[in-house]
Amino acid sequence: MKHLRFPALAGLFALGIASLTLAGSSGAAGTAVPLGTAADFAVLAGSGITNTGATTITGDSGSSPTATETGFGACPAANCVSQTGTNHTNPDPNDSATQTAKTALTNAYNVAAGQTPTTIPTELAGQTLTPGVYNSASGTFGMTGTLTLDGGNDPNAVFIFQTADGTGTLITGATGNVSLIGSAQSCNLFWKVGSSATLGGGSTFRGTIMANVSISLGAAVTVDGRLLAGEQPSGAGAVTLINDTIIKPTCAVAPTPPATTAATTTVAATTTVAATTTTTTTTTTAAPSTAASAARVAAARKAAALKKAAALKKAAALKKAAAKLPKKSTSSTTSTSISRHGSARPPAHTPGFTG
Repeated sequence: MKHLRFPALAGLFALGIASLTLAGSSGAAGTAVPLGTAADFAVLAGSGITNTGATTITGDSGSSPTATETGFGACPAANCVSQTGTNHTNPDPNDSATQTAKTALTNAYNVAAGQTPTTIPTELAGQTLTPGVYNSASGTFGMTGTLTLDGGNDPNAVFIFQTADGTGTLITGATGNVSLIGSAQSCNLFWKVGSSATLGGGSTFRGTIMANVSISLGAAVTVDGRLLAGEQPSGAGAVTLINDTIIKPTCAVAPTPPATTAATTTVAATTTVAATTTTTTTTTTAAPSTAASAARVAAARKAAALKKAAALKKAAALKKAAAKLPKKSTSSTTSTSISRHGSARPPAHTPGFTG
């Protein structure tokens, strides 16, 4: 029984380890992809942009080499685009800025493709991944549920997903969503798609798609990222939109720590006050700058203290002697005593320290 039980436990343990590995996979470290002027575009195409319904675009848009845009009328309208950014139509969407952005797209695509990946399952739903570069054995990616990307509290964490050149696709379902945690940001998430990308209607997608060919969105898709199509040498690649929202991502900048101010230490002068019955003398002694000066000041203070103690002792003796004198009951005797001695009690005199 023991020989049968332990292999079974070992199998369950191995299965548990495999499940944990899948839940928190870590890929080879990746470096940020330089988008150049393509970073200004939320939608970039090669053979035109087609829109149906009311779409919102935050960022620039343009198409090169084919300068075609459909459904880009002003909203409200059946087919319209509400845009914050520049729609490159001077003289048409194939202006110099769009052409330069297409060249920048090719460079970015190649940088993403050149990084060493870690292979993970084709189906991305249900996985939690840490920063890194990833591909799949099939050369494609699908997403029918939620993919979680954990930045590990690093806002600069980079995620790169690669599909195979020429054939690799990215296809998400209506429930295909990308969730970012641990300070991960859409601006540092890149999808290098070797063929075309299709995002299911109603899904939420994040990151910059760099497609060799085309990008097509279902209805009511929200993209926190960029749709950059037509990377292939001919530049051809259309973008299709249906009542969607595309928002070009912006990296949040970490707050700058406050400047540190060096503490300033102020040394106050030492003040010694000696009191007498008639006058008050104040002597201020500056803080000594050397050990010898400090010793002299200490000696002077000690001498003053001894002198004061002697004076107080003498005053106490006089007071005691006066208390032993016979008291007079008559006012005349008292007056005579006061007249003769000047006062009923001799004053206590405490010499002051004058430095």
